[in-house]
Amino acid sequence: MKRLSTILCGLAILAAQQASASGCKFERHLDQTLELAGSDSLSVQAAAGELNIKGVKGTHAARIRGTICASRQEWADQSHVATQDGRQAEINVVLPEVDWGMSFTGERYVYLDLELEVPADLPLSVKDSSGDMDISGVGPLDVKDSSGDMEIENVGGAVSIRDSSGDIEVVDVTGDLTIEADSSGDITGRDIKGSVRVVKDSSGDMSFRDVDRDVIVERDSSGSIAADHVGGDFRVLRDSSGSIKANKVAGKVQLPDRG
Repeated sequence: MKRLSTILCGLAILAAQQASASGCKFERHLDQTLELAGSDSLSVQAAAGELNIKGVKGTHAARIRGTICASRQEWADQSHVATQDGRQAEINVVLPEVDWGMSFTGERYVYLDLELEVPADLPLSVKDSSGDMDISGVGPLDVKDSSGDMEIENVGGAVSIRDSSGDIEVVDVTGDLTIEADSSGDITGRDIKGSVRVVKDSSGDMSFRDVDRDVIVERDSSGSIAADHVGGDFRVLRDSSGSIKANKVAGKVQLPDRG
């Protein structure tokens, strides 16, 4: 039921954005700050809408900007961003519960496009339901996303991703890149200073280039896999279908026996 609700919400948002391309019926802007001087980590809970996070060196606070778009005034008024300071700081998008029904004509919609500036070295955890995501210049990163394309760049630490649908592009990571699970969409990784590990992927192509250590794909159902300029081993343990290509691998190459 939760998965169905996410799908309905996502479809409604797509229809709403198409219907209101020239502007929202009811729009409200947010601009607030969260002090993070004593924080060990930051958790971001986004919702429907686009998400843009940029790491800023030398800052000890999060700058929060948002644009609320809704088809009803009360929905715009009820939407907001809640924050929690302390060692485990939080930024949470709060949207009203809406009965989307089965009509996706753009008649009912509420979403919040969120822009954040956060300390560049602070460990970051992000959870998002729908909409595209762009994250750059941050510290160690953990992402859980339901739908929408994802672009991640210039991360000072490890990156862990769990995604349901949408393309994933990761560039310039100083630590390891781990794809815990991905249901659909292409995966691209480049300039990874650590290792790449894909635990489970259902569909979509995978391509990894300029990886300093190993590239390991534990389980893949369909789609091509390519590895180019790998400093360690390239291993694909289980794969059902799709081509596998390896170029300039310094270590061992292990491919699955499909029988």
